[in-house]
Amino acid sequence: MAVIDISPYSGEHCESTALLNMLRNHDIEISEPLIFGLGQGLSFLYWHSKQMPNPFLAGRVKPDHLMRNVVDALALQLHAQETSSPAKAEATLLKALDEGDVVGLKLDRYHLDYAHENHHFAAHYVACIGYEDDRFVLVETRSLGVQSTSRDSLTRARSARGPMCSRSLSVRVDPRGYDESILAKACQSSVLATAQEFLNPPITNMGFKGIAKTASLMPTWHDRLERPAEAMSIVGTSMEEGGTGGGLFRTLWAQFLEEAHELTGIDAYDELAVEYRRISKRWTEVANLLRDADDTGARQALDEAASIVNSLAHAERSAMSRLQEASR
Repeated sequence: MAVIDISPYSGEHCESTALLNMLRNHDIEISEPLIFGLGQGLSFLYWHSKQMPNPFLAGRVKPDHLMRNVVDALALQLHAQETSSPAKAEATLLKALDEGDVVGLKLDRYHLDYAHENHHFAAHYVACIGYEDDRFVLVETRSLGVQSTSRDSLTRARSARGPMCSRSLSVRVDPRGYDESILAKACQSSVLATAQEFLNPPITNMGFKGIAKTASLMPTWHDRLERPAEAMSIVGTSMEEGGTGGGLFRTLWAQFLEEAHELTGIDAYDELAVEYRRISKRWTEVANLLRDADDTGARQALDEAASIVNSLAHAERSAMSRLQEASR
């Protein structure tokens, strides 16, 4: 079989990139920022368990939730299939591709032929757009674009275990029910839901409370982490280059608010898009402080970063409060 005839899109984030290609295959043209916003994508999580060598700062909702939120917002259907059988997983994928469907796959890219990862992450998404012989064609994010990988490597990647993994998960979109006229209302509802979740987090590690907690803990990293400068570099690089679009996903959110303003006419969205671009730049400053610090300057860099993060907790709480009010 040849590759499905679409114009592959390689975006900033893996889950939104996969869904965009799935929608495009059904002639539904929606930008990546709009997908991110409709998916209630903006969030915050600080996590550092005893088993983790380094802290983890996440700026988006948990994997899988973005797709679910988008299809709910657009009145579409998402057909997800999981199996512990590699043979069944492959058969399901081949059947979907033969039917002309672009398929979203959740996997660990570490195992794929073209990957150069030195770590495992089993919650990565790609869009599969075809196969020939024993090779599959995948659409990755911007840094990798369209790639091909062997049947065996794809099987290993899809079967990988680890935090946030699934059992060879594949997803397909049913476009029936889509009506472009609902976009404005869907944007407004998604902004409101995102703001409410951010302002009322279930635990103190999330939302604006999680940002404030991060600020209070950052200065302690120097004494708590085995190799502080190395750990800081990993955290900073992940914040800026780990498929976030820059600024810990805040740039994508600002772009979404600009589109939401055009669709809804709500002026506050345009005003707060400007604010989130400023916030995004501040998060980039934090990331650069962390990844540029050496052993001698690590403590000072952490103090400076913590000060910025503390101010961001207040700034994001204020911005989300305004978005909540404007969206009611």
